[in-house]
Amino acid sequence: MVKMELYDLLNKICNRQASQVPREDKRKYAYMCRRLFSAQFPIQMQMLNDLTSDPELTTSVISMMATRYNGIPNFLKLRVDQKKKKESIRKYFEDDVINKFMEINECGIREVEEMFSIDRDGIMQMMKLIKQTFFDNSDKVIVEKKKEEKTKELF
Repeated sequence: MVKMELYDLLNKICNRQASQVPREDKRKYAYMCRRLFSAQFPIQMQMLNDLTSDPELTTSVISMMATRYNGIPNFLKLRVDQKKKKESIRKYFEDDVINKFMEINECGIREVEEMFSIDRDGIMQMMKLIKQTFFDNSDKVIVEKKKEEKTKELF
């Protein structure tokens, strides 16, 4: 048996395929279904809450109410459709590197995030180049200068 996500369960219920949903998943997501459908059907969901019935029965009642829709209704899309957050460039690079990239390209963080979502590989290469050019070698140069200065002072 394949376990379902909440979004998959709602999709089956709203597309009149509630019989294909396993009993365990109906029990598991009954509370969330009541919560989500209470935005559109507050009176009916309050009555289901008062009954304290079997969660599987609750999901069956919700599937009967969902028969008036073809597909997932808009009041559910607003809340459930946001499955994953966008991946941020801040996860991969330090703030100094991103700030230098924004300074060079004269843009803000929102534009950088948009560019990253469109051309991930290109932006990653540019960020790596900026990191190597401006930030990796700076420490090495300072260390080399200090060594040279110490040797000059000795002689």
